[in-house]
Amino acid sequence: MAYEASHNVVIDKDVRSRAEQDALNFTPSQVATTVYAASAVDTSVVTSDSQYRCRADALQGHETTDDGGTTTSKYTYRSDIDAKRFIRHIEGRAYNTLNETYFLPSDDDEWVRLNKQHVALVLSLGGLYPAADEVRALLAPLPGQRKRILDLGCGTGVWAMDMAHDFPEAEVVGVDLAPVPVDLETLPPNLRFEIDDINLGLAHFKDSFDVVHMRLAGSGLKSFRKTMRDGQQCLKPGGIAIFIDADYDMYAEDLHTYMPFALEDDEQNPEQTERSWWQQMRRAAINTVNSDIYGMSKAMDEGLWEDEIMDPETCRAASLHLPIGPWAQGESQMETQQLGYVGALIRQDLMSAHRAGHAVLKRLGWEPDRLDRWSELTDKQMMSLKPKTWLRMCYAWGRRRAAENEPAPPLSPIAPSTIAGADPTLRYPHYYIYQTREESLCEAALRNRGKDCEPPPLPKCSPRATGSPPSVTSIQQRGV
Repeated sequence: MAYEASHNVVIDKDVRSRAEQDALNFTPSQVATTVYAASAVDTSVVTSDSQYRCRADALQGHETTDDGGTTTSKYTYRSDIDAKRFIRHIEGRAYNTLNETYFLPSDDDEWVRLNKQHVALVLSLGGLYPAADEVRALLAPLPGQRKRILDLGCGTGVWAMDMAHDFPEAEVVGVDLAPVPVDLETLPPNLRFEIDDINLGLAHFKDSFDVVHMRLAGSGLKSFRKTMRDGQQCLKPGGIAIFIDADYDMYAEDLHTYMPFALEDDEQNPEQTERSWWQQMRRAAINTVNSDIYGMSKAMDEGLWEDEIMDPETCRAASLHLPIGPWAQGESQMETQQLGYVGALIRQDLMSAHRAGHAVLKRLGWEPDRLDRWSELTDKQMMSLKPKTWLRMCYAWGRRRAAENEPAPPLSPIAPSTIAGADPTLRYPHYYIYQTREESLCEAALRNRGKDCEPPPLPKCSPRATGSPPSVTSIQQRGV
């Protein structure tokens, strides 16, 4: 029974607070007597309104309270007052109030979309995470040790929930911008959720977790590389960081040919174009909200090999290609069924996603008629399967060094297990792991052919009509 805020409240930007999730899942009659629990990571509690401090200020060292003491970025909240702070409503959709860069909603329709996306990713990867042997070894119970898992940008909480069930002796913490739709009656005792904007840093989680996982948070990040490094700092020595995001470009049937975005002229004969209307919708959103999508793509291709605290021998990157629609054929009937189911889910995911951001884009200056027209063309293209296209998911993972200039400690041997790991009976045919940075960048160069030309300007109605996405060449020159 998810708590549903019913007020259109916009909070002050300085209220960048973290709160426990539990109280947000009660009914309105229950919240009046409910208080937010404190974060287990922090060591102090602020209880008076006069002691509120901006998370951004705290991260810059401004942690002094009115009485001359110090505090961390943790507060005790009364849920009936503060639940409304995290949600606002625009044109009937609910959005988070902490981060204007992340423009997708936080409501029932969006949760359905995200859960379908989760199923597609687990089915294609064969489990909840890559590097299954390493993850299971790190989370194997040991006397006197509490294993811990951090899920950054946890969305609906479904990944964190699954991990809490699979590793009941580990503590799982999920962090997101908005309340997570969970039923407290089924919430495992080793799982909790917190509300926070991870753009503001993760110093309060430093050196605390065996596994740090971040999936599809890139569209809400202002500096993907910074957040990636913040996540690495949350690891214990030897712990593993796993980053997953979408390429957000479309690729043709051969997996490598970049699909250019559709142009205004293509609206006259939409059935004749091989260019992608999804690409145009994506481009409009990214250029409007200024998220670091282009920096994300570069960071994921480069992987973690050259990050100082990571052991390069343990680092890998990977591409997982997902068909948009049930068109791809496998080498066996089972593979074809797998590809068809994944493709159907991903098509539903993308068709919902490009419409989900309309309310925010309209407020930021886009013409409603144009957005509706482009969404209509996007849906038609995806339903007709003309052209047949792929969405690429990017993976990067690695383990933290034992100490400066030392490799990660050896892993303890574990018994074979099928929990949350790769399914040996069904190998997904379009999952490719890169063993080295050079191999990953070589594959990226093949995909990037055709991207390093300057695109035409956005339509005149665009609030950023003079701003177009940087080419691959200009990104590399700037070192974004």
